[in-house]
Amino acid sequence: MKRIKLGILLLVFVTVMFSGCGLFSIPYNPVLDYDFTDMQLVQLQEPVENQPVITVYTTLGTFTAMLFPEHAPRTVENFIERINDGFYENKPILAVQQDEYLLTGAYDELGRQGVTSDGKLIPNELSPDLWPFKGAMLAFSATHGYGDSRFLIVGSVPFTPEAEAELREAVDMDGNPLLPDELIEAFLEHENIAAFMGLYTTFGQIIDGFDVLDELLTIPTQDDSTRPLEEHFIERIVIS
Repeated sequence: MKRIKLGILLLVFVTVMFSGCGLFSIPYNPVLDYDFTDMQLVQLQEPVENQPVITVYTTLGTFTAMLFPEHAPRTVENFIERINDGFYENKPILAVQQDEYLLTGAYDELGRQGVTSDGKLIPNELSPDLWPFKGAMLAFSATHGYGDSRFLIVGSVPFTPEAEAELREAVDMDGNPLLPDELIEAFLEHENIAAFMGLYTTFGQIIDGFDVLDELLTIPTQDDSTRPLEEHFIERIVIS
């Protein structure tokens, strides 16, 4: 297990990264290259046989999530290795953007270091089957296109008519509609942060305990900061 150190103050980065971003907030979004022919919105389905499921114990309660090793094999492998070596025990929640996301899983208390087995960042494992619906677990690092032991858990933002129009009007390189109607309707039906699509690997999805997620996402924070006023933790994670 090796640490990855990034020379950037996490809380400053988070404030800049998530303020005022649109649905396609990077110069070239990988979603433009997705093949939606056989898209399956697996997060909205029940776990299948032999799919890994985790129970996450926190200071505010317990939730259950399923993992997606077929879609994000390296990210899930690193996550499970970190569970097995006890890395996530008593891991502080470092940042909370009210109702939108929380961040945890860093090696250090400032969130500047993540962990992988070989010390190298894991390139994003993006899939047209996985999206930033509420309860999604997203691999995170301060370097776009990569992840490590740090992860976000997604809440939601209000889905405005302007956001819907942006989704429906988006086109691919050939001028065809970028997103299929099935996906747009899923965004309308389910809470989400659509602006995160194409930015991070989605490797897990909460399936039970959304009330606990809601409590975690409303942890009071310091003024003008995402830093929690009081310490809250991921106490432990168990694979079932």
